[in-house]
Amino acid sequence: MTTPEGWELPWDDPGVADEVGRALGAPVSLVRSAVGVHDAAPVHLLTSASLTAAQEWVDGEEIDRRRFRANLIVELDEPEPFAEAGWVGRSLAIGDGGPVLQVVSPTERCAITTFDPDTLERDNRVLAGLARNRENLFGVYARVARPGWVSVGATVALAASPASLVAR
Repeated sequence: MTTPEGWELPWDDPGVADEVGRALGAPVSLVRSAVGVHDAAPVHLLTSASLTAAQEWVDGEEIDRRRFRANLIVELDEPEPFAEAGWVGRSLAIGDGGPVLQVVSPTERCAITTFDPDTLERDNRVLAGLARNRENLFGVYARVARPGWVSVGATVALAASPASLVAR
C-alpha cells in the first residue's frame, strides 16, 4: 500500500490505520476476517433467469452480471425468474461430492448495482427496478455447510433441508 505521502507499507502495518485515521479525522483500526469480507454471508448466488428477467427494468438491455457481485450464477433446467428466492432454508449441492451451501436469506441490494463495472457510470434503472418489482431483493445469501471445489457447468441439486445433503 502506498500512502499519499509515498510511504510503502503492508496493509496490516499500524501506520496504515494511523494514516487513514488522520485523513478521516477520526481513529480507525484495520482488521482481518478469517472468512473474508462480505455483506451478510460468504456466498451470494442468483440465477441466469433472474438476470434475464431484470433486463425488463432497463428497456431490454443486457445487464452486466458483475453489478450484483454474485459468487455463483445458477442456470436452471426450467428457467423461472427469481426461483432462488424460494430456496431460503434449503441447501444446494454443487457437483459430485462438491460443496454444499445452505441458503440463509434473500439479498437486499444497494447502490453498487447502479454502477457500470467498467466505466463506473451510474444507471439508477437497475436499483429502481429492484425497488419497484422485487422489494429491493435480488439473489440469495448462503453459508458453506460443506466445503469443496466448484467448476463451471457443475450440476446443482436442491434439497429440502441442510442435513440431507451435508451427510452424503
